[in-house]
Amino acid sequence: MLKRVVIVALLLCSIVCESRPWILLFGSMDCDECTAVKQTWQAMFNATDSESPVLVFVNIDASSNYRFLRKVEQQLGKSAPGDAFPVLLVGDQLVNGKAGFESLQGQLDQLLKKCPEDDVFAEVIKLVDNATSSVVNYDAAKSIKPTTETTKQAQRTPNVLFFTQQGCKKCSRQSRELELLKETIPNVTVTEVDVATIEGQAMLTRARKHFELPGGDVNLAPMVMWAEGFGTDRLVQAEEIIGALQKPLTGVEFWLEPLSESELRRERSRLDAFVSSLTVGVVIGGGLLDGINPCAFATSVFLISYLLYLKKSRREILLVGSCFCLGVFLTYFLYGLALSHVLGQLGRWPWIKMVVYGALGLCGLVLCGLHLRDAFRYRRTGKASDMEMGLSKETHRGIHDRIKRFTTVKSYLLGPAAVLLGGLVSSMELACTGQVYFPVLAALMKDGVTPRSLGLLLIYNLCFLVPLVVITVLAAYGVGAKALGEWARRNVFSTKVLMAGLFAVLGLVMIVMSVMSFM
Repeated sequence: MLKRVVIVALLLCSIVCESRPWILLFGSMDCDECTAVKQTWQAMFNATDSESPVLVFVNIDASSNYRFLRKVEQQLGKSAPGDAFPVLLVGDQLVNGKAGFESLQGQLDQLLKKCPEDDVFAEVIKLVDNATSSVVNYDAAKSIKPTTETTKQAQRTPNVLFFTQQGCKKCSRQSRELELLKETIPNVTVTEVDVATIEGQAMLTRARKHFELPGGDVNLAPMVMWAEGFGTDRLVQAEEIIGALQKPLTGVEFWLEPLSESELRRERSRLDAFVSSLTVGVVIGGGLLDGINPCAFATSVFLISYLLYLKKSRREILLVGSCFCLGVFLTYFLYGLALSHVLGQLGRWPWIKMVVYGALGLCGLVLCGLHLRDAFRYRRTGKASDMEMGLSKETHRGIHDRIKRFTTVKSYLLGPAAVLLGGLVSSMELACTGQVYFPVLAALMKDGVTPRSLGLLLIYNLCFLVPLVVITVLAAYGVGAKALGEWARRNVFSTKVLMAGLFAVLGLVMIVMSVMSFM
């Protein structure tokens, strides 16, 4: 729909405007959105048509091109320019990014009739009229000269603090302003701090305290600070910083003092506390979700349905269910202890620990995507066979065979047989349920096997049993397996989505722990 609107609008513009219609795209060579816009444009328009509209790409990595953007913004009266790249000039309006361009689709036919013809755009218009391609590059070096203005000599060596973060679009635009600052005041020192690091968080804590900024988890990047003030949540232009640096020093350049070990230790402790608090919620949620995931739930329903088929009494159903739960609990807990010992040994080699946690984090994010895919596949077809993240048919068949064999023994052997059955079934299901269990264990054992980690392991396994206990009680008191199975089928989608959410959280926790083990 957007393509058709753009084509119609630009064809109309080509009739009205004396020169060919054009759009300016300000961005960098490694800008993904810029590449997407250019590819779409090339697919829409014939490069050899002398009347087709042209997209003019201006690489703001070059200082002269960035100054051209600022001149365009000033020409259009933009007192508060956009704070992120890419920036597009559509008609006489500046918008940010692909989303901003798409938001104008209803106005394109009017906007593109207003092709700017000011002297600022003279070289652009000349380039467009002679273009032999639908996308051309513009270099403003000929028309926008480097600044020759001189500034009042600062009464001190100027210093600026810049809080940034990798992948932050607003940070990219702010860094261009700081490059202009360096051109104007060559001896200025800009200290860049990445807020995603322990050091960055420690410096941010110092900055919050110095300027009495509110705490919280709000991402303040990009933020520029100087001795007497700061700017955040907006583009801090070079002129503002220059004006501040030319004034007498009245504040403290607190970032010039190196971070102390106590400051770094405090940030590490804070991050540890955050991960630990998150771990408790993950343990409880992970145990409950693991217990109702389709692998475990289907086995539990089959067990109850088979007991009902054999016409076992309420007492026998409760006995078998309780002993089955005990077998599952003991098996899972013992597996957990064994894996905890392995993870504890990894703690002797921090680099191995970092690699394992990093790999688990990536696996968690992949499993998140796979469970979401299963959820939408099931929603579309309603067939459990279309889901891939579960037990194979052979494993299901083997579990069912063992359930039939162990539930036909004599009454006095039902209890021991059910305990053994719970151990066997949980071992066979570990390929499915272990997807959650292993990363949760890794999170629990980050500090080794401690009373706290063992307590959380116990809580996880008890939470895992809750759905199975509920199923057993419901079946014993008259709720048939058919009703339980229908409930499970109705909730496969939501269960899978919740599982995906859990894996996303686990993945992020593992990645954070990988980074922490490296520091």
